Amino acid sequence: MWRFAGAVLCLALALVTPVAPLWAQGGLLLSLGEPADARAATRLLLRTVDDERLFRETEFGARVADEIEIASRALEIENDRLLAELTAREAELTRERAEMSVEAFRAAAADFDAQAESIRRDQAEKRQRLVQFEESERRRFFNQSAPVLQEVLERSGGLVLIDARAVIIGVSGLDMTDEAIAAMDEAIGDGGPPPFPLSVP
Repeated sequence: MWRFAGAVLCLALALVTPVAPLWAQGGLLLSLGEPADARAATRLLLRTVDDERLFRETEFGARVADEIEIASRALEIENDRLLAELTAREAELTRERAEMSVEAFRAAAADFDAQAESIRRDQAEKRQRLVQFEESERRRFFNQSAPVLQEVLERSGGLVLIDARAVIIGVSGLDMTDEAIAAMDEAIGDGGPPPFPLSVP
């Protein structure tokens, strides 16, 4: 009887005794002198990085952007020149039409169409080479980024790194993109000469 009463008393005391919050149990007591979000961030095992910023804002990404910009301008100049030549040739055929037989004009028009289509195809291939160059350089950059990101992650105290775009809500202190950019610049700089140089046009 008394043993049962004692058990009931212990249970009652357990129900009314304040329980320490989870963050104060198991050695997780946090310093009250730090902001709550900063304290949480220092203990989180997750870190994020913005892949696009990481590539675009490094010396490597800036060099790739500059090369593509220069090649794009050169390609636009060539496109303008070719268009002017085709326009002039079309006007010439129009003027000569009255002096040509139907068969001769049809043959000249067919040659003109074939030339225009060939130019269009060649210029489209050159534009595609710009895309392929950027994709190739991005792969080269991110292939070299793994050990650098691993080192930055370890220095930050994190264990897992994810793309910042996958985060919907997060506390401050998760993102390590700035640190990663500085580390990549120090480790590989602008990447040096690409294995597949851009030669357009």
